[in-house]
Amino acid sequence: MGSLFRLDHACRRAIGATLLSLGIVASILPSPAQAAGVQAKENLFADWSLLTLPDKAPASFTALGEDGLRIEADGAVAFLYKEIAAEQNKRLAWRWRVDKAIAPAPLERVGQDDRPLAIHVWFPPPAEERSFFDRLGSLFGYPSIGRVLTYVWGGTQARGTVLAHPHFEHGQMIVLRGPEARTETWYEETVDIAADYRRAFGEAAPERLYIAISADTDDLGGSSSGILDRFRWIMRAAENTAEAVQVASRP
Repeated sequence: MGSLFRLDHACRRAIGATLLSLGIVASILPSPAQAAGVQAKENLFADWSLLTLPDKAPASFTALGEDGLRIEADGAVAFLYKEIAAEQNKRLAWRWRVDKAIAPAPLERVGQDDRPLAIHVWFPPPAEERSFFDRLGSLFGYPSIGRVLTYVWGGTQARGTVLAHPHFEHGQMIVLRGPEARTETWYEETVDIAADYRRAFGEAAPERLYIAISADTDDLGGSSSGILDRFRWIMRAAENTAEAVQVASRP
């Protein structure tokens, strides 16, 4: 996967070499756009944005009904994301399946960390810690990313393994489904983002965050296809009654 830190480094080199105009800077940043593949207006993900990486073929995202999403990557990578308010008293839940898998790869290694599905939680840095490059990117609608939690389907490690994120100094990857997971099989997931953040970073999670969905097969090649649906917040005290609020309905 092309690291967003590498993009930051590219900006530094380019700006250090010459006084770039904003238009030139925009050309070396990944492209955020309304999710062209998610066309059904009533679909949960219709108003999410697409983030692609320079010189990388983009993964595709296709709406399925009201709250389903097919994610496909053929030697490709991309992120579908949305900024939302944190839900400190709720857990994030969804179900997913992989219909076409890639060979398990070591998630902790840069250049080999391919996976068929992942849910990322990007936490913006505090205003006083935002760099010039963060502020510059925000002018074009790019997410400003400080700390990261990534929930993964894929890799060579078993379910429950926690790894240092290969692309973010302040990030962790949590394996939800490893090489033991079966294809064409639904798996239900529930994660406590606030609790995972506190365990990882020793403090309460920020009030706003980005949720991103991705597939990544650009490093080692191959094709993957999976489906995500029933993406929702669940009250901690109401999990057994399936009380939920759609992510897209939050401000």
